[in-house]
Amino acid sequence: MAEWNRDTPWRQGLLLDKDAVDALGLCHAAGSDQTIVVVATHDCDLAQDPQFESIVEVVVGCFAVKDGNCTHAKNARKLHIEFVGDLSFWAEFEATAKVAVAKSKLNRYSPRSDVRLNPDDHAVFQIWLASRYRRSAFADEFERRLTKETKLAEKIAKAVKPHGELIAGVFFDVDGGVEVAREGSDDTYTLDITILHTAEPDFLAAEKAATAVADAIREAFKAKLFEPSKQWRQIELRSCEPMSESVLTYLEFKQLKRWRLEHMSLAADPQHPVLAE
Repeated sequence: MAEWNRDTPWRQGLLLDKDAVDALGLCHAAGSDQTIVVVATHDCDLAQDPQFESIVEVVVGCFAVKDGNCTHAKNARKLHIEFVGDLSFWAEFEATAKVAVAKSKLNRYSPRSDVRLNPDDHAVFQIWLASRYRRSAFADEFERRLTKETKLAEKIAKAVKPHGELIAGVFFDVDGGVEVAREGSDDTYTLDITILHTAEPDFLAAEKAATAVADAIREAFKAKLFEPSKQWRQIELRSCEPMSESVLTYLEFKQLKRWRLEHMSLAADPQHPVLAE
């Protein structure tokens, strides 16, 4: 058996074949015949000598039917992503299903060569891996108003859900990025929302979906926080606009904070809500 070195064939995003999966005792709850295992460790760390970095982190997942609300790393806990090749398929991975495998054991096997992530989906996979550790923190008072006081977080999630994969993400700009302490319903946060939609494969369908989402959110905010007094309370929604991922600038991306839609579904769990990237 060759020594592990910088020429290793293993790369982030590659899949283990069935022999490796079975030998390493990796099995998803859906069953061994449904198990898919992907390498999560970054290429630079994979190249390191096992003497210094002896472990490869993998994620144990399963075959899945695509759920658009789990694509594009919108959900920090669960990812649906497509592998393409001789026999393309969708797989589901959960962030809590990471397992450490010794390089010395993985070195006995070669990665699958018949399917892989395309470059765009590899980038999505990386973003999803990072999302558990890179979340934008919103002020507690802002979160309380949006989720508990007004239930508008539920309205946002409800507006996005039917459009699935067409929506790449929902991004917030609260008070222009400056953290301000707010007290009382008349001391309003200012909020600008960007509904980011995909550019491919159907730009017009995605644009239409994002426009519908933006309209629904504006209507919900206006009904809850502007009517009938004609004066904003709690949170002033200054704008809610659709935007294509193809025109979002890097500067805009750095200024915006992703609002992760799945945090409401976690509210009953013992863990803290997942808010945003």
